[in-house]
Amino acid sequence: MIPVPCQPCWTTSSQAAGGKVDRALVAWRKSYGLFFVLLMVNACTGVPVKESFSDNDAAYQKRAEKLGAISEWGLTGRISLDDGDRGGSGKLQWEVKPGSSGLDFHGAMGRGAWHLQIGPEGAVLTEANGAEQNAPGVNALIQDRMGWPIPVDALQWWVRGLAAPGAVENKKLDVAGLLINLHQFGWNVDFSRYDSSDGVALPTRLNVTRDNYRVKLAISRWRMNVKHAFTN
Repeated sequence: MIPVPCQPCWTTSSQAAGGKVDRALVAWRKSYGLFFVLLMVNACTGVPVKESFSDNDAAYQKRAEKLGAISEWGLTGRISLDDGDRGGSGKLQWEVKPGSSGLDFHGAMGRGAWHLQIGPEGAVLTEANGAEQNAPGVNALIQDRMGWPIPVDALQWWVRGLAAPGAVENKKLDVAGLLINLHQFGWNVDFSRYDSSDGVALPTRLNVTRDNYRVKLAISRWRMNVKHAFTN
C-alpha cells in the first residue's frame, strides 16, 4: 500500500494573509459593537436628563419672573405650627401690597388671634387684647414673641412656589418646572399640591420643617391677578 502523504503543517502566504484579515474583522466587529453599546447607553441616560433639567429650569425661571412681578396678592387658608412640644393651628389671611404685608391669624375655637403688619419701618404684632409689640424685622419679632424662628420673609416667596432671594442649597422641579422640594436657609420645604388659579398652578399644600419646627399651610383661596401677568 502506498502511504498517503499527510497534509503540510504550514500555510501559504495568501492563507496567512486571509487569516489576519479574518482576525482583524472580528476585532473590528467587537470594538464597533462595544462603541455602539456605549453610544446607546449615553443616549438613553445622559443626554435626555441634561435636556430635561434644562427645560424644567427654564420653565421655573420664566414662571418665577412672572409671579415675582406681581406686587399685590393675597391668600386664605389654614396654618399649623408645631415645635415637638407645643403647637397650634387656625385660620390665616395674608394680604400683600407694594411695600407692605399683613397677616391675620385666628386660632381654632377662638383661642388666640393676632395681626402682623410688615412694612419698610419694621413689623408690628397686635394681639386680640390690643397689646402691640414692634421690631425692626419680622423674623426677629416672631422669634422674640413666639420663641419660633419662623422665616416669614422667606415664606412670602415659598407660598407662591418660589425660592426666596438668596442662596439655595437644593431644589427639585417636576416636568412642568414647578417646585416640589426646596432646601433654603436651613429649612426644608415640600410642595405636595398645586391647584390652578386662572390657568396658573399655585401651591395649596406646603410643609416647612427645620429640626423640630414644623409649619404647615393649606391654602383654600388665592387672590392674584395671574391672568394679566401670564398673558403679557
